[in-house]
Amino acid sequence: MKHEIVKCMGWLFKRGLTSALSGNLSARVDDVVYISPTKVPSYRVRAEDVSVVTMKGDHLAGRSPSSEMPMHLAIYNVTDSKAIVHAHSRFATALSCLGDDLQSPDVEGKQLLGRVPLIPYARPGTGELAEAVSSGIKGFRGVLLEHHGLVAVGADLEEAFIVAEGIERAAQLVFDLSLFSRQ
Repeated sequence: MKHEIVKCMGWLFKRGLTSALSGNLSARVDDVVYISPTKVPSYRVRAEDVSVVTMKGDHLAGRSPSSEMPMHLAIYNVTDSKAIVHAHSRFATALSCLGDDLQSPDVEGKQLLGRVPLIPYARPGTGELAEAVSSGIKGFRGVLLEHHGLVAVGADLEEAFIVAEGIERAAQLVFDLSLFSRQ
């Protein structure tokens, strides 16, 4: 699982969904969570850097976990998801700053995502954010975090990545359409 975390962090960086030190992801296997480490650039995370924690948050191995670990654990506690991607992508973050839910304008986005609700702002890394996201994500494949980015969930890391990329694409389409509608 550590190698999957490394691979997916690379995907996020290469696809522009994160910058060097933004964003994080995790995967759950039974009562163990593999989560990206804090303060390691996403393009150079190694398998030995990946943090391993229990569902109670006890650190078992690797570097210190992402500061968003409480949010990841809270989501796992209320969903059947086995993987989470949290990205600070350009268009989804911009849309989150406008304070609206995301409704994908195209058929593909509607089928993949449905509605992507906006979670009201809470300071990153806090129990308040963990509670808000875990309450708001139930029944959805992803959410926008106000002034912060996106969270996507899936049955595995690839699915969560696909949802995250889908949210970013939908947000970019909303932006593009707003430009076209001004003409």
